[in-house]
Amino acid sequence: MKVLLAISDKLFGDAVVRFAAKHNWPAGTEFKLICVVAPLDLQPGKTIEQKKALFDEEKTHADKLLSQSKSSFLKLQPEAYTTYEVLVGHTAKEILSCAHEWHPSMIVMGSHGRRGLERALLGSVSFYIASHAPCSVSIVRAADADMLDFELDESDIPDEMKTHVQV
Repeated sequence: MKVLLAISDKLFGDAVVRFAAKHNWPAGTEFKLICVVAPLDLQPGKTIEQKKALFDEEKTHADKLLSQSKSSFLKLQPEAYTTYEVLVGHTAKEILSCAHEWHPSMIVMGSHGRRGLERALLGSVSFYIASHAPCSVSIVRAADADMLDFELDESDIPDEMKTHVQV
């Protein structure tokens, strides 16, 4: 059996890891954690150098996120065979492409739970994956308590999102 864990950020990554670790999987189940980063041409920035710097930073951040998620998962499922990979492209397309190539029995991913206009404007990756995946999909919501208790370390915030104020 193969299980694909799609992780977008720390909050939902933790929820996906906890969800997957609570289940009794058959012996020999393989787990693959993935995170998708936007391609170079979709990165913010006015010059190619700025776009490249942000792209490299986003890939590094995704790699760190997956490494931490893998460590957390292995603490809960120490015998699990687990790998991870940072993918580049449009999120839904890359998750489905990975699923078609790797042939998992299940995809586990988070959902932000957007509704109404926000969902219409931003779309829903989890809904799209659930509708088009070649296998079962489990969509995990972060608990409200996790949302309220969630803390970011400064290293979790990409530089382009930090506000630098001089006094």
